[in-house]
Amino acid sequence: MQRYRIVDYYDFPIDTVVDLLMETEGLYDLKDLPNVQTNTPIECRDEGDRKLIKNKWCVHGQIPKAAQKLIKPEMLTFVEDSVWDRRDRTYSTKIIPNYLANLINCRHKLEFFDNGDGRTRRVLSGFFELKVPIIGSLFELAVVQQLKNNAEEDFKLGNNAIKKYIAEHDYKPKTGN
Repeated sequence: MQRYRIVDYYDFPIDTVVDLLMETEGLYDLKDLPNVQTNTPIECRDEGDRKLIKNKWCVHGQIPKAAQKLIKPEMLTFVEDSVWDRRDRTYSTKIIPNYLANLINCRHKLEFFDNGDGRTRRVLSGFFELKVPIIGSLFELAVVQQLKNNAEEDFKLGNNAIKKYIAEHDYKPKTGN
């Protein structure tokens, strides 16, 4: 099992970050992330303090040589089953792969915190596990590296999208998110 934790800081107050990134549709395109071919919404249900979200993803990437006999590029499709908790400002995700679902366990949590200086701290933590001896650990390392790359690019895309939206829309943050 490979664990990861990434901390980034947005140069905006938490209400602005949460409202624009988590509540504004189409702020930026997730297909612009590295290794993402498609991201298709399946379900989005608003339940007040929580929003339930399901997206189908198709990704591509470098598959380690040792894992290529087991994992084919077309097998890199999965469903993201997520909950956005507005009260806790937490986005929790379980990944449900189309292939090898009984061998793969992947979850992550994205949390937003008021940094106390006008900025917002974003913490992404999670794990990926492939329950196959020897090649599992090799594949885990490669997948977690891709997850980290996408997380860093997602942060940059989101930060730039917030800047652009504020500049173009005379944005005033909502309070109480």
